[in-house]
Amino acid sequence: MIRHFALGLCLAVTALPAPAQVRRSDDFCRAASGVDMVDTSAVVTPEFLDRMREVGVTTIGRYYDYEDETIPGKRLRAEELPLIASYGMSLVVVFQHNNNRAETFNDWRNRGPADAREALKLAETFGQPPNGAVYFGVDGDFVGNGAIFHTDDVIGYFEEVNRVFDEAGVSYPVGVYGSGETCITLITEGLAGFCWLSHSHGFAGTQEALAGGFFDIEQFLHGTCGGRAVDFNKLREGITAFGQWQPG
Repeated sequence: MIRHFALGLCLAVTALPAPAQVRRSDDFCRAASGVDMVDTSAVVTPEFLDRMREVGVTTIGRYYDYEDETIPGKRLRAEELPLIASYGMSLVVVFQHNNNRAETFNDWRNRGPADAREALKLAETFGQPPNGAVYFGVDGDFVGNGAIFHTDDVIGYFEEVNRVFDEAGVSYPVGVYGSGETCITLITEGLAGFCWLSHSHGFAGTQEALAGGFFDIEQFLHGTCGGRAVDFNKLREGITAFGQWQPG
């Protein structure tokens, strides 16, 4: 099954505007700030969600990870689901386990299937509905033309993710978190359907993606709000479906 859900995104960018200064999440820690989403690597609490509701957040971004989390509290917990639901907020999940390291993608033959199976196990555990996307992180400048890039490895990783999902007979859309070039490559290859641009706006292709509207979610630089480190995010204008789901 090809998971290609590109929403009329434009690939051709003839003249780019001067890169804008990347906004910091701290700038949005205020009432009705205009952000749509927050992602956090810590378990949510009522106090945190109270603050996020004041800010204007409607979607919480949390992580799928292995039990040996890369950050304590990073992996979504079952007790968070009814709490998020009680605030009327939706959830977006992204699989990240050392996905900021090139060696993760160098080992795509093993890591792609293993990460996909772990994501599927968690999705089943948490009752994730079929329309809920699983994003997979590519948290580095790994796709493009240059000595530091690992384009074929990243493509191989996502091919394995899609293969495992297909063999399992599930319909979860696959999303990608990463650079503009990563999003453009994987979506045009039919290996991802949603693009979540990382806050690293200097990565390859990110300015092109921003200028051409080739993304669903834009992440801002790290900040603090609600007593913890957060990343605030904004949806591209007109986007209403980006793989979010309502926890039970």
